[in-house]
Amino acid sequence: MSTDIMTRALQFATARHAQQRRKYTDLPYVTHLEAVVAILRDHDINDPTTLAAAYLHDVVEDTQTTIQELILMFGESVAELVYWLSDLEKGNRATRVLQSCWRLSRAPMPAKVIKCADIMDNSSTIAEYDPKFAVTFNREKSATLQMMAAVEGPEFADLRIFRKAVAASTVPSEGR
Repeated sequence: MSTDIMTRALQFATARHAQQRRKYTDLPYVTHLEAVVAILRDHDINDPTTLAAAYLHDVVEDTQTTIQELILMFGESVAELVYWLSDLEKGNRATRVLQSCWRLSRAPMPAKVIKCADIMDNSSTIAEYDPKFAVTFNREKSATLQMMAAVEGPEFADLRIFRKAVAASTVPSEGR
């Protein structure tokens, strides 16, 4: 699989998220997707399937895109990773977070590393612009990371991208 799938994924995600803006920065939403891919590349993750899925990781939960469309356009491997990364749970916040932890802890490794990069990018933005909410967000993401490590084991917990995601999701102290 070539980098063509990554180009197509970026173009598709850009079109589907075209009217969306980042909550705190008002930048085009695609800047988040590009940041997640850049984080993955900074951690020597260059697999085209993984990077294509990283560009698409929010498209099902944030647009009218379906997994079926992704299967048809990008194949089962990319669509499956996006499936694992899509927060579609129902219920109150605590229930949704727990279900998300369960889902992500059992996800394939490429989905887990995409989630680590996603947490890193989102945590830094939220910490900068909404420190009060950052406490809640980081506590939830820390739980996700802990459950992923518990299921995956010490090799996963030793990955630099995992350790950086843990550091990014550390709950800020009250004095910050």
